[in-house]
Amino acid sequence: MRAYSRLLESLVRLGSIGTHDVLNSINLVINEFRREFLYAIYTWNTDANIEVYFRRFNIQVFDGSLKIQGDGRGVEEASRLILRNTLIGSGKKVVMLFKDEGDEYVKVPTKPEFAITVNPAVSFIASSILTLVIFLMLTRYGIALTVISVIAQVVAVNMLYTYLSFTRMVKVRVDGSRIIKVTVTLPINTPEDTLFRLISYASSLRRVKREELTQVITILRAIGGSTQVSIGVDYLTIPSINGVKIYLVPSPDCNAVSMNLLGKFIVIGTKLVACLNQGELEAVINHELGHIVHLDTYKSLIASIIYSLASAIMLFYVIPVIGLTPLSVVIYVSIILAAIVISLALSRLNEVKADLYALSRGYRVPLATALVKVTYPSIYSTPIKAVFLSHPSTLSRVNKLLRATGKTHSKQL
Repeated sequence: MRAYSRLLESLVRLGSIGTHDVLNSINLVINEFRREFLYAIYTWNTDANIEVYFRRFNIQVFDGSLKIQGDGRGVEEASRLILRNTLIGSGKKVVMLFKDEGDEYVKVPTKPEFAITVNPAVSFIASSILTLVIFLMLTRYGIALTVISVIAQVVAVNMLYTYLSFTRMVKVRVDGSRIIKVTVTLPINTPEDTLFRLISYASSLRRVKREELTQVITILRAIGGSTQVSIGVDYLTIPSINGVKIYLVPSPDCNAVSMNLLGKFIVIGTKLVACLNQGELEAVINHELGHIVHLDTYKSLIASIIYSLASAIMLFYVIPVIGLTPLSVVIYVSIILAAIVISLALSRLNEVKADLYALSRGYRVPLATALVKVTYPSIYSTPIKAVFLSHPSTLSRVNKLLRATGKTHSKQL
């Protein structure tokens, strides 16, 4: 499976990676495969086009398109190198995030000491256990009361878990705010003690006056102690969305989630902000907004209720009638497996619809690059493995963006 080459070609067709960026990466490929390099043909018309030939594969950049052909392994190695150089980057990075509060920049906490992310599996397991308890206690009073009680507890457990998770999160509200991102990039061979001193200094900062930012950068450069140290300062604006609160939480994962049970919230991990630029961050926020607009939280809640009822009815009404036979066990196990597979399929469908919502709001290109940065290097899953994943593969999502028309979304918050 040529996953990396297909993804790279799709990104070039989307315009997420320019052909000039690919051309700039050609020398890296030639250097990496110098023993296999044969020759290159350059053509200058309105654009610079190039054909590079190796023993196992060749690369063609022509009229805004890219083709990498030849031996599968060589093609994938070259594609991965180009993809990493153009989108992911290399080197060691130390990133600091500050919230602009007028005269001061207030450091956003990035260490996830007490942060808790919302994990639907926890509430799902709790609901399943309580469902069994309710059926054991209430079946004598009739099916109607039992069903009502099960539905009530599933809703209550999901709302309670969401509330407890959200209130315990270390979070900073940022909708409508400006975030200052300071990124220190060091060479791969940077000594560990230099890296530790940079992290130690970055951790000691709490508040920085606006006029002190230049001094902070000077100190960071001095600690790095190398002319190869690169320091960038980006000013990111978090959009303000009517009725939706946006929070930053310390997280080691490039991830964002939306919640719609106890109000409309979008929670963004600090590492996600560290990885993305302005357009990509807005694309992810609009993706999460798509989940809210499409009421995906409520759809998952309804699916959980249906599963709980089906499972409990099977245990306490069907099996007692037909007996505990191999057939009844197979039926019950089939219900569980079907519930899991259907739930994951609905989750993947929701992700695609949220992608298309962001696309409809003009974020086709930045969403594609954000997806690659967030999921790299896990960009492809085999069909069998994909059945048991909650998100489609990056390759399939980018290809859907490539094929989609991007019509304006009519539903608003």
